[in-house]
Amino acid sequence: MISTPEALAELCRHLAGEKVIAWDTEFIRETTFFPMVELLQIGTRDQCWVIDVKAFLDHPDKDRVVQPLLDVFRNPEILKIVHAAQGDQESLFTAFGTVSTPTFDTAVGASLCGYGDSIGLGNLVKNIMGIQLNKGHSRTNWSVRPLPKQLIEYALDDVKYLVEVAEKLLAELDRLNRRTWGMEISAKWEDTRLFQSDPEEMARRLAKGAKMDARAFGALRELMRWREARVRTLNLPRRWVAEDQVLVDLAKVRPKDLAHLGAFRGLNKGEIQKQGETLLEAIRKGEADAPHLEPLEKGRRPDIPDADEAQVLSLLQCYVGILADEHQLAARHLLTSAQLLPIFRAREQGVQGWLDQKLLSPEAAALVGQEIHEFLAGKRALTISGAKIQVVPVGQ
Repeated sequence: MISTPEALAELCRHLAGEKVIAWDTEFIRETTFFPMVELLQIGTRDQCWVIDVKAFLDHPDKDRVVQPLLDVFRNPEILKIVHAAQGDQESLFTAFGTVSTPTFDTAVGASLCGYGDSIGLGNLVKNIMGIQLNKGHSRTNWSVRPLPKQLIEYALDDVKYLVEVAEKLLAELDRLNRRTWGMEISAKWEDTRLFQSDPEEMARRLAKGAKMDARAFGALRELMRWREARVRTLNLPRRWVAEDQVLVDLAKVRPKDLAHLGAFRGLNKGEIQKQGETLLEAIRKGEADAPHLEPLEKGRRPDIPDADEAQVLSLLQCYVGILADEHQLAARHLLTSAQLLPIFRAREQGVQGWLDQKLLSPEAAALVGQEIHEFLAGKRALTISGAKIQVVPVGQ
């Protein structure tokens, strides 16, 4: 258990000489907006450690003390292994203002090697290493100090075998010529913008289905900005301050005074007392800004299929699933649900047209692009043989 600056510095000197390390976090988020990071586990192929994050976040000279650790996470010569990176990268960013790079996500690697989509670490370790992890502490209160020995051992299990698991996955990816693909997907959560919300985009997303005029949208945008600032100040979940639908309704009604605002259902009375005038000012500003806002999309959204298209997309999704099984990877790496309709509507443009419009990834295009094009051109058909669906050229 690393809990002193001296021990952390010594650990970081050791890690600086490694080419590959694994890491994981334990955090609590049920009652906060930001994940409250309690532990950071780090492992090499031969050793592993638990860092008491709380001890360093509370240190009066935190920035200097944790700098060697941040240098390790940013070192381009050290490959960092993590499983299901999103929550861990967000936790690292929240606690220290940085993310791990370069990163290989073993959940991504597993999904490209035929182990299924979103496989848990316990099942992955069992499948690859033949080792059964104890995964019975998922609801543990990691803020307890001193942390019992058995919980430290449980936390270490999350990194104890991760480097070896990654080595085996990377070797398989090399065999399949998919390592670059896996690294590109793993790098997604190295983008810190993903952990910083955009109130205007959130407002536009909510407004699309709410039949809002310009003044209502302007008010909603300012209310979203208010809530995003408020939850960060209070460090509370968004829903504890105001649900999305409450803000939508507020933006439509646009109360003019505290009496009207106080009668509004869904807002905490204490929050109205503290923030009532601020809320009213946000609504007034939103109304005033309405003439200058970019208009909301009107009419039928282009990403909604008609009845005939919906039937075709069902068949296309089935075919993509067959191709994914054939190539032993998760179907979403070939086509996601959101890609199906744009691909179908651009079917006459062929594989190169899909690539030019970034409707299909280069890796998916090389693997199955031609098959999908032929299917959409009516040159391949689905047929049933026994209890299985098979693909046959049309005419056979």
